[in-house]
Amino acid sequence: MSGRKRLVGLDLGTSKVAAVIAEADEYGEVVVEGVAEVPAEGLRRGVVVNIEKTVHAIQTALVGAERMAGVRGEAVVASLAGPQITSQTSRGVVAVSHPDREIGDDDVERVVEASRAVSVASDRQVIHVLPRAFTVDGQEGVRDAVGMTGRRLEVETLIVTAPQTAVQNVVKCVRQAGFELDDVVSQGLAAGEAVLTPNELDLGVVLIDIGAGTTDVVVYTDGAPLHLAVLPLGGNHVTNDIAIGLRTTLAEAEQLKLNYGHTLPEVIPPEERIDVRQVGGDRFQATPRRFLAEIIGPRMREIFLMAREEIRRSGHDGLLPAGVVVTGGGARLMGITDVAQGVFDSAVRLGLPTAVAGLADRVAGPSYAAAVGLIRWGGRMLPAEDVRERHQPALAGAYQRTMRWLRGFF
Repeated sequence: MSGRKRLVGLDLGTSKVAAVIAEADEYGEVVVEGVAEVPAEGLRRGVVVNIEKTVHAIQTALVGAERMAGVRGEAVVASLAGPQITSQTSRGVVAVSHPDREIGDDDVERVVEASRAVSVASDRQVIHVLPRAFTVDGQEGVRDAVGMTGRRLEVETLIVTAPQTAVQNVVKCVRQAGFELDDVVSQGLAAGEAVLTPNELDLGVVLIDIGAGTTDVVVYTDGAPLHLAVLPLGGNHVTNDIAIGLRTTLAEAEQLKLNYGHTLPEVIPPEERIDVRQVGGDRFQATPRRFLAEIIGPRMREIFLMAREEIRRSGHDGLLPAGVVVTGGGARLMGITDVAQGVFDSAVRLGLPTAVAGLADRVAGPSYAAAVGLIRWGGRMLPAEDVRERHQPALAGAYQRTMRWLRGFF
């Protein structure tokens, strides 16, 4: 199909660096050709803390994915995580410039650019300007203003900002690994691209992407993101709790969590036992499995309560008919949707990457949501040589400015 691009989704997480090579188009179709995943040692809470180790992890993951695909990746789209990513809403207003008052792509770009004029601290950078809805001569709720007639065009946008140094370090690591970075995307928005349906986006839904070091919360209404926040808690905190509670190593605690972990102690038979290797030796201690769930449950509940607080902050608590979608590596725990249901008192489902072809089985789990979403994002945003951006001109324009800024680093 014309406009199909070969992209690399590079998910830079706290515990792993995942690379997915796939072909994508602007309609969201993704054909996976290569996948690789390596442990991340140079990242903490999604932020680069060791350049050398991160470069090595990126190289290893990208080479592995290319070897499986048998082709070289062209455009790299990387995730950006970290608790310092924040969002705010903004508005822009312009007069329609064309004599016949028909709104063109240039008007939409100008109004989106006008909304960008918000006060941002000097050490922070705007990474996304996402149009939510347009207003034409007082007519609200316009999704696509191009082609309409009017004199005054307004837009409501969601502006996402991140620390400049965090972005610069990601760009630097990808460059040093021998690749060009084409875009950076907030982890939560990338995961949403992969697992949410158009119907959920329209009705109103909250996405909770539980990573190892952080949890992204994104509230969507009327087909677009309304509020984005990153919580400083994730799956690693559960692992630490287990290691302390059961007096075992972090590696053993992680295995126990994945193999026997559950969020609801009451569903575990009281007599069921698991063997726990004690610190500093080969001695095993028979421990009630319910004890493990009693450690995991409260921490997961805490993460969901913090996510609920973010929904309250957005002003949409109880106003999201499509409920909650939980994804990310931390969502692999048994009983995860049950504990979320208890906190949110609404429909909860596990978010898995959808509409994927090719090596789809390799990216089927919730831990690949962000990597697949990065591909889909790139397919919509990166300009193909033979395809003009028709669907999201405003996003494409904002994207072009981000690219100029990214490339201006070096």
